[in-house]
Formats: sequence, C-alpha cells, structure tokens
Amino acid sequence: MKWLETQGYIRGYRAEIDRRKIGLGVLAFVRVDAERNTAAATRALEEAIRRIPQVIACHYISGSGTFELQVMTTDLDAFSALALETLLNLPNFKDLHTSFSLGEVKAGAALPLQHLERAGRH
Repeated sequence: MKWLETQGYIRGYRAEIDRRKIGLGVLAFVRVDAERNTAAATRALEEAIRRIPQVIACHYISGSGTFELQVMTTDLDAFSALALETLLNLPNFKDLHTSFSLGEVKAGAALPLQHLERAGRH
C-alpha cells in the first residue's frame, strides 16, 4: 500500500457506505443515447450528467448508446421523477433505456494488481 501511495497511484480514501441502510433502495443502469455526437454536443451532455447527484458513475461506451449511467434513488417513484424531470430533459438527449439491479453479486472489489507484480512494479 505504501508503494502505491509513493508512486502516486492512490487518489484518495473513502468509506464504503451501505446504500440500503441510508435509504437508497434503487440501483439503476441507464443507457443514454445522444441525438448528435459532435464534440460540443457531447461535452454539453457530459457536463449536465456530472451535475446530477443521483448519478454516481457515468461511462462513455462503445456499441449501442452513448453513455451508461449508474443511478441511485430511494425508490421507484424517485427514479421515475428523476427520469421525467431531469434525464429526459438533458441537452442533446435522444433516448434512454433502463435496467434495474435485482441484487448485487459483486461490488466494491479491489482493483486487480497482478499485472504490476509481474512487471516488477510492487
């Protein structure tokens, strides 16, 4: 751990909070399709997504869709309100597709570091 710190690999530390215990019962994966994929239009969409507190992660993806969002809300009513009032009104928005988590199989795992050991960087 000390080596990772001295090499600048560690960006910070944080607590892992049980989302259900603090009332965040819904975890949704939302694929957002952009209307246009120009640089300016994509940046505007990215900035709008960054400002949504319920979006805890966002990835620019290949294949179908433009962004994959990980969204947490208290319940389905709260998710529905977020979708109708915020997500559907994002700039450069075309469409969205949502899947809801039915249960976590694996979450919060450590990053795989074996490649660093093999490269002699440990």
